[in-house]
Amino acid sequence: MSAASTQSDQSLHTISRRLAAEDIQVGTYITVVQKVSELVSFLWFGETSPEGREQPVLYRHTPSNCGEPYRVLAVCVPFVFVEDIREEAETLDLRHCEVTQLTVGYVDAVRQHRQKSKADKLAQKLSRRKKKRSKRRRK
Repeated sequence: MSAASTQSDQSLHTISRRLAAEDIQVGTYITVVQKVSELVSFLWFGETSPEGREQPVLYRHTPSNCGEPYRVLAVCVPFVFVEDIREEAETLDLRHCEVTQLTVGYVDAVRQHRQKSKADKLAQKLSRRKKKRSKRRRK
């Protein structure tokens, strides 16, 4: 295998790594891989903890938007100010989530796919409008 093919294979297949709060830098791309949520134990069905019904219960879960790229705009531990691909900003609280670093190649692939999907939807919408107009003209 040549050095060129090895390098291109590596750029296509990478492994993300979880970041500690102090490793997050402005301009890098991250995603939330785990969230920690808190529920009051009386919301659970079945047995409650021995501490009592009013004690909070912490649980970890994978968010539904896991893998969604965010670009870091500012860091003030434990808070990270980020924006998504649609340029909508939000604040992540690192006490309640774990993040991993993403490669620029991954983010570019997501961005290209979303732009293509958006263009395809727009083309379908325009096509439907043209069909409706042609039906109206026939009548």
